[in-house]
Amino acid sequence: MSSLDSVFANFVDDYLKLCELLRSFDLPRRDLFEGFRSMVEGSRRILCVGTGRSGDVADILSKFLRNIGFHSYGPDELPYMLSRGDLVVAVSGSGLTPYTLEIAKIAKGIGVPIIGFTSNMDSPLARLLDLTFHIPGAPRRRPLRYEVVSLSGIYSTPLLMLGGTLFELRSLLTVLSFIGYVVLGLDPYKIFADMVSSCMSFNPDPSQVKSLYMLIPKPRSVGNPLSGKVVAVGEGLSGIVARFFITRLRHCAHPDEERICFYWRDRGSVALKSGDLTLIVSGSGEGVPATMARIAKMKDSKVASITSYLDSELARLSDIVIYVPGRILQRVEGLRGSYLPTDPRHSIFELRTILLLETFIQSIARIEGLTDKDLWAHHPDFI
Repeated sequence: MSSLDSVFANFVDDYLKLCELLRSFDLPRRDLFEGFRSMVEGSRRILCVGTGRSGDVADILSKFLRNIGFHSYGPDELPYMLSRGDLVVAVSGSGLTPYTLEIAKIAKGIGVPIIGFTSNMDSPLARLLDLTFHIPGAPRRRPLRYEVVSLSGIYSTPLLMLGGTLFELRSLLTVLSFIGYVVLGLDPYKIFADMVSSCMSFNPDPSQVKSLYMLIPKPRSVGNPLSGKVVAVGEGLSGIVARFFITRLRHCAHPDEERICFYWRDRGSVALKSGDLTLIVSGSGEGVPATMARIAKMKDSKVASITSYLDSELARLSDIVIYVPGRILQRVEGLRGSYLPTDPRHSIFELRTILLLETFIQSIARIEGLTDKDLWAHHPDFI
């Protein structure tokens, strides 16, 4: 367990070290990108599948493909009937995820080609793939097992990387590099380098992130049964960033505790109460996210926001604001704030926010003395 001040004194260094881990990644071979493009362009439908945060990466791919004119489905939109002419893109670091593996088996059984992103080249999923993107970063594990690995030797203060974190982040950047290759015809390696460089040029304000930690409700326990919950809000790619974070935050508790977290569109009990925190991710700070902030304040919830615009309505309504530059406002009639750019390099606000929040999760683990066994106890059993 580390002190609050010491953890956040190192926050910028930890953020930059995470960026450096991404920069040191060797993007897959060019022929894989060419094969990916050929298979996408030759398909009637693209079905992107994954669970948990790998599912979020698959969802981002699906949304970008749909945004540029392809007939794509995300993990929560898969049709009940697969058919010839389809293409399955499966994302699973371990290659053992039961749901993803089952979809891949069904696809293989009817002759649907499968592209896969995985860390485990010896996995059942890898053996089903027609085109494989090997993305190192997820620990090999038995099904339903969860691990946290320490990057000892890289970090002077060991930084907990929750199982799959590097795989998910590297897969995300690979997917966005592919989108830039398809849409703009640019070198995917240049797009990758540009995105990582833009992330590294940002130095987050540790005091703002420390304020967020102070505002987040503590986990519920027998001794603290009425602690509030965290509800994360965002639209479009910002929404996926918020969901990416909330998935990981749920794991951050000791075995006899439960950290109550929701994504705002989760089914179930997301009614706000006093003592709750609403975390809103919005580059523009306008539109629906600002409306959600007003609702949260009416329910006496604290509001924390991550935005590029400190003079926005969202920022004015927030109890604390974390400033992340990068969002470029689009003034087009009829355009909603949840737009997806065709150039993935214009998603730099979301990329910086993902890395900031990943570093924040590591900070929580250090401050609260969380171990691999603690986090494993809160991993979902069905994915």
